[in-house]
Amino acid sequence: MDACIKKALYDLHALEQAGFDGVLLENDNDQPHTEFANQAQISSFAVIAREVCKNASIPVGVQMMLNDWKSTFAIATSVDAKFCRLDVFVDDVSSQWGEIHPDPEKIMLEKKKIAPNIAIFTDIQVKHKTMLIKKSLEQSASEALDYGVDAVIVTGDATGQETPMEKILRVKKAFPKSIVLVGAGVNSDNIVDQLSVADGAIVGTSIKIGTCIDLEKATNLVVVAKEAGIFKVV
Repeated sequence: MDACIKKALYDLHALEQAGFDGVLLENDNDQPHTEFANQAQISSFAVIAREVCKNASIPVGVQMMLNDWKSTFAIATSVDAKFCRLDVFVDDVSSQWGEIHPDPEKIMLEKKKIAPNIAIFTDIQVKHKTMLIKKSLEQSASEALDYGVDAVIVTGDATGQETPMEKILRVKKAFPKSIVLVGAGVNSDNIVDQLSVADGAIVGTSIKIGTCIDLEKATNLVVVAKEAGIFKVV
């Protein structure tokens, strides 16, 4: 646990120093992923998240992988996180980890009960998943927004893979007053183009060396964005 906390705080401070606007904690290394986490994963994640929130000067968000909304809301509330992310919310999907059939009404009722003041960002037709019920990207976004999410996240097909501009444009054009985030593949070469349409980005792969945040890469990304007049990077 000490090593996990040290690693999390290292990444936190690197992102703060680089000028990021927030950080998102995910337990991606708890593999193989399952829809709902076990007790050991939940308890250890809560301890790490608490230490990050106590030491953070920027907003902290949490996501319990793979799609454990119950634990995500409970942890977010207990550690005073400001936002959370769910990979699957309105889309029935399959993946290498099995099928997920979400109940957005039930999810939102739990959020209102447990974490009413915490923002919720949800992916639509998310990476690494196959849609079980065919529908348009705009329909998925509409359903998520109708349930009251604070932002929808658009991704490509895989982690680190650039999100197609066509997908970002479609969702933003259909819902110009809603917050649309890019959830995968943002780097210093495409951030200006992507955030000329989207309202923000969740960045990971392109600013890492191995599994750690690289301060130089993270700083360069922020510099490129700010030089273009963009001030919205997580």
